[in-house]
Amino acid sequence: MDEATLHLKDGQSRAVCTPASGELQDILQCMRRPADAVGRTLRLRVPGGEAIEVAAGDIASLEVAPPHVLIPDFMTDAETAQVLAFATAHAGAFQNSGVHEAPSHGFAPSSYRIRSSRVLDGPANGAMAAMVMPKLLELMPTLWPRLRIDPLPLERLECQVTAHGDGDFFAVHTDNGLPEIAHRQVSYVYYFHREPKQFSGGHLSLFHTLFQYGYGKCGKLAADIDPPRNGLMVFPTFVYHEVTPIQCASTAFTDQRLTLNGWLF
Repeated sequence: MDEATLHLKDGQSRAVCTPASGELQDILQCMRRPADAVGRTLRLRVPGGEAIEVAAGDIASLEVAPPHVLIPDFMTDAETAQVLAFATAHAGAFQNSGVHEAPSHGFAPSSYRIRSSRVLDGPANGAMAAMVMPKLLELMPTLWPRLRIDPLPLERLECQVTAHGDGDFFAVHTDNGLPEIAHRQVSYVYYFHREPKQFSGGHLSLFHTLFQYGYGKCGKLAADIDPPRNGLMVFPTFVYHEVTPIQCASTAFTDQRLTLNGWLF
């Protein structure tokens, strides 16, 4: 089981096993409503299988590692070539990505750019969705425990193709942080850039979630993943992540960081 870090109000920290979803909700409830923490003792497991008891009112924060799974060789060589051919054939239809600016919350000017890329969205991606959906659904029963999510009856998939060229990026965010996308449950990213790779950067960085006062925010860096061709990354949509800036001397479409990505719900 993944480790989490429990921070106490007296300044001490303790490694604990990541709480199950019900246990985590109990901890968050006690953080949000201090009155509910009075007199309560929480029993948490620590690495090695032992358990400790912690007064709920003594907890200052809990930092949880991001669950994620990287699956190599997700598609056959022929399927990977098919995805690349599809993206190349539709290269002229890509549009600038829709999320460009977000409030700065006082840390920068009134707004700041959080994303730079080009995407292919909508019905044109039906063939790609039909290719990836059965593969994902076949995998999910083995992935639920590793993603620390109770099995869900996933019925729909959103699918887009994304191209990142020189200077493009996507700053730290989650995939379910706005009301219109709160329905998303599982994020997936399939990498199909050509080889030899013509760009550098473009890593997928995953961050801990720091629960403080009962709510989550971005914690410290947990994983920095160099895109593996024909690899699939899967993680819950609540995980904080970013795409680091890309360096690509070529302007050719097929030399960019290319992904087939989306969300299950």
